Amino acid sequence: MNKEQKEIVKRINKAFSKLYVLSNITWTPYRDDLFKMNRKDEKQHRVGDWSEYHKDAASISDCAKMFTVKHIAQNLLTIEKWKIKDLLNIRKSCLYAQSIVENYGDKIRKAWLDEDIKYLANLDYVSLVNWELYQEQQEKKVA
Repeated sequence: MNKEQKEIVKRINKAFSKLYVLSNITWTPYRDDLFKMNRKDEKQHRVGDWSEYHKDAASISDCAKMFTVKHIAQNLLTIEKWKIKDLLNIRKSCLYAQSIVENYGDKIRKAWLDEDIKYLANLDYVSLVNWELYQEQQEKKVA
């Protein structure tokens, strides 16, 4: 990973760590359950010759943390983003994150007082797995 990617992962880890508040609400460790869902999805995504095309990519765990943080941040910004009918077309973790936010959004907002929620909601998976491709995509957006 390059310096920019390491900085992104550092910000993800900081926000993920603050989600520990979701672990002591009930007997269910919501943050960890959401992370496990995302880790499983990312592991399945990387089957085959995936690494051949993504040298120096962030780890499976780092990407799973990114999706955990990203989905929670997106739901903080967009109330009721998903409907039950969306379950067939999106990752189950998206609905789980929405439910967490609908139930415990106040605790998350308090834990993330000094976090840039828009930045977290706009995290880009490609930036963690293929920096060159990410840079190309950013240049096309500007042009």
